[in-house]
Amino acid sequence: MDIKSAVALFVIRSLALLNLPLARTLGSGFGRLMARTNSSMYKVTLKNIQLCFPEMLPQLQRRLALESVQETSKTMAEAGLAWAGTNEKFQRNARQIISVKNAHLLEEAVSAEKGVLLLSMHLGNWEWLTSYLPQRCDLMGLYKMAKMPGLEKAMLEARLSCGVQLVSGTRDGVEKFTQHYVDKKVCIIVPDQEPSQKSGVWSEFFGMPALTPKFIHSLIQKNPEGVVLNSYVLRVPGGFEMVFEEVEPEIYSQDLATSASAMNKGFEKCIRQHPSQYQWEYKRFKRNKEGFYRGL
Repeated sequence: MDIKSAVALFVIRSLALLNLPLARTLGSGFGRLMARTNSSMYKVTLKNIQLCFPEMLPQLQRRLALESVQETSKTMAEAGLAWAGTNEKFQRNARQIISVKNAHLLEEAVSAEKGVLLLSMHLGNWEWLTSYLPQRCDLMGLYKMAKMPGLEKAMLEARLSCGVQLVSGTRDGVEKFTQHYVDKKVCIIVPDQEPSQKSGVWSEFFGMPALTPKFIHSLIQKNPEGVVLNSYVLRVPGGFEMVFEEVEPEIYSQDLATSASAMNKGFEKCIRQHPSQYQWEYKRFKRNKEGFYRGL
């Protein structure tokens, strides 16, 4: 195993020894440190908030940026618990889901047996979905391969132990994922990051032109009878709240631009309700010609 993977695994396994309150306290403190040292994480977060909330007063933008890096750091600190690795620990994680909002949307969609596509986002800690969903449906997830092979292997072993079928973003993996949805089963994907120029279409996100994945539109068209839902897991006192939301109806449009716009609009609605828990440190507008992140 490479050194970087070994160090990352050591940190994650150490975090797994903490309970949820301690992990969150540690994450909050680390996030405050990232803000005070004006880290790259904080600077990118602040830049995205300035771009997406231009109407907000500067002091409120800075406050939201601080809260966001703290919440993102909590997500990082919860990684050891999220990648539980044993059935007993995944059951513990499931008990930490203290409420489910709009559970009927998922139940009705699964019961219809026409296929369900869950669009998650980096809002709260989506990893806890893997402690809830496999008990209720035949779930397959598409994941982005990690840059550290050793870490990826451990991550996959942990996630697979909870009952989720996982495929990577390779050609073969995408084909398997697509077939799972065509076969009218349940798929989950996190498509709120910037794709390559070839794989994306320009669409507004918080009023900003952003490259948006074409794949979601393609997938929907391959099973037009399927149900698409937005899903995320919020951090709340004592645990998590799982949320399912209806998507914008236009996401089912045969027109790519219309569908992509509807997906971003739906994500934006979810994020606006809980902006501090969104991971704003991603360079979502990296390929924008304005070069927003230059020097950050």
